[in-house]
Amino acid sequence: MHLPSPVLLFLTLLVWGSSSWAGKVIVVPPIMFESHLYIFKTLATALHQEGHETHFLVSEGREIPPSPYYHLQRYPGIFNSSSADSFLQSKVNNIFSGRLTFLELFDILDHYSQNCDAVVGSVEVMTRLKEAQFDLLLVDPNEMCGFVIAHILGVQYAVFGTGLWYPAEAGAPAPLSYVPEFNSLLTDRMTLLERITNTAVYLVQRIGVQYIALPKYDRIMKKYGVQPQVAMTDLVQGSRLWMLCTDLALEFPRPTLPHVVYIGGILTKPPSPLPEDFEAWVNDTAEHGFVVVSFGAGVKYLSHDIAHKLAGALARLPQRVVWRFSGVPPRNLGNNTKLVDWMPQNDLLGHANTRAFLSHGGLNSIYEAMYHGVPVVGVPLFGDHYDTMTRVAAKGMGIMLHWKSMSEDDLYTALTSVIKDSKYREQARLLSIIHKDQPGHPVTRAVYWICYILRHNGANHLRAAVYDVSVYQYFLLDVVLTVGAAGTFLIFALSRISRLLRGKATHVKRRGAGASGEESLMNGHCHSETLVNGKHKRNGSIKSEKKSN
Repeated sequence: MHLPSPVLLFLTLLVWGSSSWAGKVIVVPPIMFESHLYIFKTLATALHQEGHETHFLVSEGREIPPSPYYHLQRYPGIFNSSSADSFLQSKVNNIFSGRLTFLELFDILDHYSQNCDAVVGSVEVMTRLKEAQFDLLLVDPNEMCGFVIAHILGVQYAVFGTGLWYPAEAGAPAPLSYVPEFNSLLTDRMTLLERITNTAVYLVQRIGVQYIALPKYDRIMKKYGVQPQVAMTDLVQGSRLWMLCTDLALEFPRPTLPHVVYIGGILTKPPSPLPEDFEAWVNDTAEHGFVVVSFGAGVKYLSHDIAHKLAGALARLPQRVVWRFSGVPPRNLGNNTKLVDWMPQNDLLGHANTRAFLSHGGLNSIYEAMYHGVPVVGVPLFGDHYDTMTRVAAKGMGIMLHWKSMSEDDLYTALTSVIKDSKYREQARLLSIIHKDQPGHPVTRAVYWICYILRHNGANHLRAAVYDVSVYQYFLLDVVLTVGAAGTFLIFALSRISRLLRGKATHVKRRGAGASGEESLMNGHCHSETLVNGKHKRNGSIKSEKKSN
């Protein structure tokens, strides 16, 4: 029977309406690093198109333009836009001044926890959030307060990573023989010494997370009497889904789990027409092309030494250069270099005349370069910049330099290599093809998975039992102990049985030897066929017989 088309359309809409519904999602972005917020804005736009409602939990004074795609939930935090930017730039300056990077990162993490204390301690904010009745909370693992807030609200939550790393807390197997640990600067091909280094970095970071980072939030929950009492470790492992900002075109292959999905490259898109001033500038670069230089929104001011080296190396290139730069221009700036406060980076990277990209290794920037098949020279500064550039270099898409040791000549040589040596561009284009050859754009996949866990009430069927086993069970220590004990008992038992059998055999032999000896003795004399009258060689009679003979 054929249904009339209006009836068929009505049934289709009915089925669709019953299987999809509008969810209410709240995002807890980091209190600094605006590049992370770009990703969430893009995600909110895509969620809005699917009928979902997105809210950002941000501090008062953080300048975020209004949008029909998201709503803002404000709280009295420790930073506004200006103070957060000043704080971040002070950390960058301290790193340039020679202070250890990990000390600055620990200070940033400490401010994250201070801000979390301000949010959780605000009764008005927490009451308002509870009354909003959200369906899902998205946690950026850089801002771990999201785990605590989700627990207080009693809402299911998922991790939405904006950095390039696969947290060990996700629970996936991570053989240290070929899975490089975050900040190890290693690849998946390691020597013995590198495997030792990888193991040491892994242990140090697990100790840091378990005994320094997570306890800060345990103390906050204890301070405000959060009920029910749950350890921060359990909250982290309770995420319904881990959406990680990585991609197989860039990341090394490794074991994973069903509720871990890769969504790297959310900001990538085809180039748009350039603004008139940039279009006019680009049109003059047909002969040699041009180089794009940007160190991201988070690094506004480079040190004088680094800026001087960059300007000197760029001035020696035949290509023209467009450089996003803030501060006092270097004195050795070349005539071929154009300084700008802002640039349409994605559109410039997608232009046919682009020859290379000089970057700090920020993840969003690297994905844009990979998307457009542009080779990279990277000068990582902190955070995941080093890990990102380690992968770029390992994949053959670019060259990594260390800002502490590089010279102007090193930078010039690296730029010349990626521009003139075709292998870098060819590899960048190959990675671009691999990145694009996936089911849908990364933001589309992210929206799909968010809808998936909403439809399936947290998608508990995706979670492996790894979170329910103890450490000794995970590493099969109980199996080793049991099998070892059983093996030891078996060896002991076999040894005892063998001794008993040998002992019985010896006893039987002795009894047999004793019986034959009794048969050969008569009247106390030793009989022998060769000796007559019971005389024995040793009884003294033989000698006399010999004498008589």
